[in-house]
Amino acid sequence: MNNTDSKNLKAVNTILGKLEIRQVKMNCILHGEYLANQVWLGGKLKEISECPKCHEEHLAERAIDEEKARKQEEAKNRQARIKETRMPLEYQTKGFSTFIQETDSQKAAFKLARRFVKGWEKAKAGGYGLLFLGGCGTGKTHLACAIMLELMERYLFVYPRYYKVSEIFSAVRSTYQTGVITNEEEMLKFFSSIQLLVIDEVGIQKGSEAEKRILFSILDNRVTSNKPTILMSNLGPKALAELLGDRLYDRVRSKCVPMLFAGPSMRKPATADLFD
Repeated sequence: MNNTDSKNLKAVNTILGKLEIRQVKMNCILHGEYLANQVWLGGKLKEISECPKCHEEHLAERAIDEEKARKQEEAKNRQARIKETRMPLEYQTKGFSTFIQETDSQKAAFKLARRFVKGWEKAKAGGYGLLFLGGCGTGKTHLACAIMLELMERYLFVYPRYYKVSEIFSAVRSTYQTGVITNEEEMLKFFSSIQLLVIDEVGIQKGSEAEKRILFSILDNRVTSNKPTILMSNLGPKALAELLGDRLYDRVRSKCVPMLFAGPSMRKPATADLFD
């Protein structure tokens, strides 16, 4: 930028010397001539304003960079929240948009899941959840995780957690070991207090009295305190009722809307071309 001529706008005497503001014609190699303000103090040039158009471009570039950084931070925080849910890795990038609706039951389940998300405030207030039943690979876990992802996308302060029923039993049993600080009551209270608890593979367990007691305690506490729960099982309604017992199954039915996933597994078998 080249200085052509100048004009004094203001001059003030200070303890550091004479303060002057001069208006100078400058030439920007990109945008041509413009008027710049120079700040002089004690006969020395201290500051000069840049070309207004260059300034606007710099502000626009900064805004783009800040927006990019903001989105990166949001993505980082979102990924951290997803990781905290403990949902399986394969479902962390899936959602409603990737759920395949081939059978009537899958279409009905999809509609119910979207309705659950839409009515989350009522579900949360009343402690109402879902009961997904059906064979392996029919989309139960996919849809449950899609619900978790969608709720976290819509609500900043929703903290769902995913556990296989075997993981819950292992966590409670770990409190029986010598030297463990957390006791059984505290562990049961932890699972009972989770805002939205997703329990997978209900029915895989042995069905022992100890396991029934643990599961009943958690579900009973959640029903009493209005904490929504999503339960998933490969069993049908009758088989699940036999495994859990009439008392526990009745508690589940009172709060969880059932949905039966029919049809064959949607999982594709692995083939050798995966290595090519």
